[in-house]
Amino acid sequence: MLRCAEAGADIVDVAVDSMSGMTSQPSMGALVASLAGTPLDTGLKLPHISDYSAYWEQTRTLYAPFECTTTMKSGNADVYLNEIPGGQYTNLQFQAYSLGLEKQFEAIKKAYAEANILLGDIIKVTPSSKVVGDLAQFMVQNQLSARDVEDRAEELSFPSS
Repeated sequence: MLRCAEAGADIVDVAVDSMSGMTSQPSMGALVASLAGTPLDTGLKLPHISDYSAYWEQTRTLYAPFECTTTMKSGNADVYLNEIPGGQYTNLQFQAYSLGLEKQFEAIKKAYAEANILLGDIIKVTPSSKVVGDLAQFMVQNQLSARDVEDRAEELSFPSS
């Protein structure tokens, strides 16, 4: 984000500190603090960001059961391999647990990349990211490779999504 700002970007995508990291955007407070006093100073006040973050930190506790922190303890770069959007990542993990596939989540993430290619390397936003996720879980649940899906497409009973 710093390099984007240095290259002339007017806007970068960040998240309030308490909602940042993991599968989300980088910390707003960290970016504001790192640019303070430079020619790229945002003009935002760090104490205001901290107050705002504190509010959302409390609110976030209500959603704790749905977060991916059960298995994910830090951000990782595998998004460059599987292209799972942040919101879909947490949903996909929750769905995997619901289907009894929690121990196969690494395989589901790899299948997500394959399913995306099978579906035409689509733009992944809601609901298209869910379609890719559903196909990935279907592939893992039924022990299907991308080649199996292509070869047996006429006989498979795909997820309704």
